[in-house]
Amino acid sequence: MSILYHFFKYYIRLCLFFYHKKINIIGIENIPKKEAVLFISNHPNALLDPILIASNNPRSLYFLSRASVFKNKLIAKFLKTIHLIPVYRKRDGVDTLVKNKSTFSKSVALMHQNKTLYIAAEGSHNVKRHIRPLKKGFIHIILDTFKKYPDTDIKIVPVGLNYDTIIGFPSSVSVCYGTAISAKKYYEVNDVQQSIKNLLKVVKKELKNVAVHIENIEEYDVIINKLNDLNADFTNPTETNNILKNIDNYSVEYDKKSVKSKKTILYYLFIINSFIPYLFWKRIKKGIVEIEFISTFRFAVGMTLFPIYYLIISLLINRFVGGQIAIIYFIFSVLLGLAFTKISKH
Repeated sequence: MSILYHFFKYYIRLCLFFYHKKINIIGIENIPKKEAVLFISNHPNALLDPILIASNNPRSLYFLSRASVFKNKLIAKFLKTIHLIPVYRKRDGVDTLVKNKSTFSKSVALMHQNKTLYIAAEGSHNVKRHIRPLKKGFIHIILDTFKKYPDTDIKIVPVGLNYDTIIGFPSSVSVCYGTAISAKKYYEVNDVQQSIKNLLKVVKKELKNVAVHIENIEEYDVIINKLNDLNADFTNPTETNNILKNIDNYSVEYDKKSVKSKKTILYYLFIINSFIPYLFWKRIKKGIVEIEFISTFRFAVGMTLFPIYYLIISLLINRFVGGQIAIIYFIFSVLLGLAFTKISKH
């Protein structure tokens, strides 16, 4: 594990502790300690999904990420240092297939070396609590590995990311690791198509066990409203999925009007103490097009601008008032932010 990867892993874990009201890691004992592992998850919350998995995982993860973020050479070098591997799409140019051969070769090599790889197999993010059809990219990595290295097995670990709210703040989340699946068990040596069907079927089935899954997408809004009125715990997929099995038996009247949470003294204290970075966040939020990126950008602002602002103010206090007051202010700001996250409602 590189020093830079190690540093960011634990810094981000600390920031996530301040950002989320509660993070519950379930089934971490299901992660193989030394074997090749493909972590396959649902993808409701943009970049927060992979960093939640990576920062709360005993293994050192590699990630497949869209190539557009690698355009700048300096940024590309940094991203590769923290284990991101570019995946190219048609929009990235005519030579995408050639470039992706290198990506898949790298992935196969990682599997042969008993490393780990994270893939959001749905292919895109979506806030709906529904496991969508899985893309075949991770299957091809498995098949190519078995073809080149017949003695290598790959364990597929399904990961369910379950947020109580995708857009709201503060939110709670559970990261649920399912039972490891031996890819070799579902591999038909002489029948590639059957192997693909077998693997897609079993992985999707297991993802539905570790993530809240609403099957009836046509009645999605009605079902979500029922779950909300039943105070379903979306961070507990087992409990919520059990409710969903009999959701038609529930008759709940709900108010369609949105209810705004009341601002507390804690809220106003936090805003006053963090006014400038808060204004930056409000400005940035206006430019976010996809709602799945709201939490990602909020987290990015929280882990950079807010601590930098507190540090600058502390240095100014130290310069004009004194070091003791500066230390007290900085500790107060950190504890205020932590209390705001842990106590506030959405």
